[in-house]
Amino acid sequence: MSTPKEPAWLTPHYWQARFDSGDTPWELGHPSVVLLEAFDIVSQLGCPVSGTKVLSPGCGKGSDALAIAGRGAHVVAVDWSPIAVNSLEQKRSEMSSSTGSLEILAGDFFQIPCRTVDCVAEHTFFCAIDPAARPRYAERIAQWIRPGGFLVGNFFVLPDAEAAALPRLSLTPAGEGPPFATTVAELHRLFSSYFTMRVLRPALHQERDRRPGMEWVGIFQRVA
Repeated sequence: MSTPKEPAWLTPHYWQARFDSGDTPWELGHPSVVLLEAFDIVSQLGCPVSGTKVLSPGCGKGSDALAIAGRGAHVVAVDWSPIAVNSLEQKRSEMSSSTGSLEILAGDFFQIPCRTVDCVAEHTFFCAIDPAARPRYAERIAQWIRPGGFLVGNFFVLPDAEAAALPRLSLTPAGEGPPFATTVAELHRLFSSYFTMRVLRPALHQERDRRPGMEWVGIFQRVA
């Protein structure tokens, strides 16, 4: 019996090819308005961005990471695409010295040693990994965040009935590969062992011409 072939999107070669060809619709060219809305809420919950340490996993070319650093945070940005990392390094050299700081790590997020951060900024990383790897994602993210810290995210959420009709939750026209949607029930199931849900609702401000109604603010606080 032959061994099932590993899905292409589980390898760095897949993502490198996407960057090489410019097939990167997740690169908005500006920070996610949903993620910034979420960080505004976190500030209201008693954790202002300035002076915090923030992890940006799967950062891509770093629009989100740069915006959060611009608010005074020390951001640890992680990606395994050399093109993305090189682009972000160039942008880092142009940062104002009056803002926060940006540290860039090249490699597989699941292999990089954990540190301790106040927040994780989630945008288009959770939806890019295979749904089967999501429990590992939840555990790994929890290992990074200090007790009382926050997972701050922009999640593509569908009603259960709509999600059930999608092959493996894939939002692609072919029904295969990333991005993958999620549901409220799945987010509760994945994160409840490590976090208290503080906010989970449709974003007030969503990206135009993206996935109307699907972008949700998710804020989960790490339990002690």
